[in-house]
Amino acid sequence: MHDVEPHFYTTVIREMIRHENDVTNHRIMWLLIVQGLIANAYVSAGKDNQDIVMTLAPVGILVTLSAFVILYKSYQARGYLQFLGNAAKTGTLSEENLPIAGWPPKRIGGWRKKVWFSPWLGRFSDLLEPYMFLPTLLIVAWLFVLMRHCLTLNLGLVLALATLLTALLLGVLCMVWVQFQAKDET
Repeated sequence: MHDVEPHFYTTVIREMIRHENDVTNHRIMWLLIVQGLIANAYVSAGKDNQDIVMTLAPVGILVTLSAFVILYKSYQARGYLQFLGNAAKTGTLSEENLPIAGWPPKRIGGWRKKVWFSPWLGRFSDLLEPYMFLPTLLIVAWLFVLMRHCLTLNLGLVLALATLLTALLLGVLCMVWVQFQAKDET
């Protein structure tokens, strides 16, 4: 007796992908609303106020990092669901591998190699999608604000440094997350 008949697996997976897309949209909206509130506090308090900058910029960065983590988890879940959908289409997906949610505690090993060009990223163009681009842009912006008040460098150099630090931070975060999650693949 099956919970879901095998010929409905692709339909179930489509609905799970749709749900993950909705969750991603809600998380992006949450990020933008909170960032708007922080930016409003920053502008209202006076952007030259050193105490405000030293408080709100790290808060903006931490909120964005938190949002990036949940957005990246959703991104990984959609990638895994794409892998499962491909397996369902070929008839190789067994019921025990059909998750209740998009990111089950145990996953099929090596799934990323079958649908993504790297363990961390499905397509290079995904970096321009809002779930990747917006957190990156916000962290660069808050780092720029913070570093502009802490360093006496050319503004272009500060921007380049903030961009480099953000790319390094998010890249390492993604790599660590994938490495940590890989141990739960069978």
